[in-house]
Amino acid sequence: MIGPSKLRDARQAAPPKNRRVQQVKPRVTAPATTPGPTRKPAARNLRSELRPNRRIGAPRPALPAPPRPSRLRPLLRALARPQLGPRTRRFLSAGMRLGVAVALAWGLLLGVQQGYQYVTTSARFEAKTIAFEPTPHLSADRLAELMALAPGTNILAVDVDAVRRSIEADPWVATATVSRELPDTLHVAVAEHTPAAVLHSGHFYLLDDAGVPFKRIAPGERGSLPVITGVERDLLVQGDPAAAQIIRRALDVLAAYNAKARPRLGEIHIGDGGEALLYTEKTGTLLRLGRGPIAERLARFDALRAALGERADKLSVVHLDAAPGGDRPARVVASFTDAAEAEALLAQASLKPKHKPAQQQAAQDLEDMSAKPAAKPAAPAKQPKQPKQPKHKKQPKGQQGPHKFPSGIPKYD
Repeated sequence: MIGPSKLRDARQAAPPKNRRVQQVKPRVTAPATTPGPTRKPAARNLRSELRPNRRIGAPRPALPAPPRPSRLRPLLRALARPQLGPRTRRFLSAGMRLGVAVALAWGLLLGVQQGYQYVTTSARFEAKTIAFEPTPHLSADRLAELMALAPGTNILAVDVDAVRRSIEADPWVATATVSRELPDTLHVAVAEHTPAAVLHSGHFYLLDDAGVPFKRIAPGERGSLPVITGVERDLLVQGDPAAAQIIRRALDVLAAYNAKARPRLGEIHIGDGGEALLYTEKTGTLLRLGRGPIAERLARFDALRAALGERADKLSVVHLDAAPGGDRPARVVASFTDAAEAEALLAQASLKPKHKPAQQQAAQDLEDMSAKPAAKPAAPAKQPKQPKQPKHKKQPKGQQGPHKFPSGIPKYD
């Protein structure tokens, strides 16, 4: 007879019928923490956890064949390594640096060359505009002719120095500047010569303020400029300093004469030792200024003109180069175009009031002049009548008489 305790044990040991056996996972309980050092978990055996191959008799994967030993490696190892000294190592290091620098420089040069070739051939940098303000003697058409730039010229390919020299080849151009403004504009600035006088030395030349003859004169270019004479052509061609001194002396005399309102000059002749002879343009009056400073002598000429008034235009020759000597003051000796008129002028000048020092000096000078013969002596009382000469017709401009100036230099237009 089975007791109740045994029956209960048997029921617990035997699995229940028609029920799925379930495996109950054990409950994981946290181990009691005990003080002390922590231990590392045991290493897991991964090979034991792998599932075995259930395919019985399956071929195993082929393992790669081990590499065959090289025959060259032992020979290379057997070779003795060269022993390089410190000097050799420094030489090799410097050579490597030099090679790297040469390679970089070569690459940079190639890049610059390619860039320059692009910008000098690109249509974007074509010279299309020339910024220029025309001058009195240089027009825009003349400038384009001097520059001679072909259509489509690249602005970076333009030689600005060569273009500047081409512009300065024009005789009227003193200086020129040419500059670029990317992408397509050239700026041109021109300064012209300023003519101050005309130089006669074999040919007629225009002189600037510095006394440099910059071009041969052309018809209509003289205007009201005086002519400077007394310079020999050989001295001018050879660049002799004597020619430059004569020109400088003439320009100084001209500047001093034009400092005040006086009759316009037609010619300035510089003789030996710097003697200055001036000829007025309208009446041809000769003013002998002599050597040295002329400011005081021109002041005496102004006083003489003030004393004569309107008849000062009748003066033929005025000697202003008389130097004072002892107690004698500086004198002015003059002659007139007509003897009878000279006597009338002398009488009129002596009767003028003497409250002005300039007029007093002029009257005294005219009295001293009375002993001098007239420029043109009076005709004899009785002379046989000469047959009338046919009057010369007035010739057109450019064909007047053999001489134009009182000093006898050839005429020019």
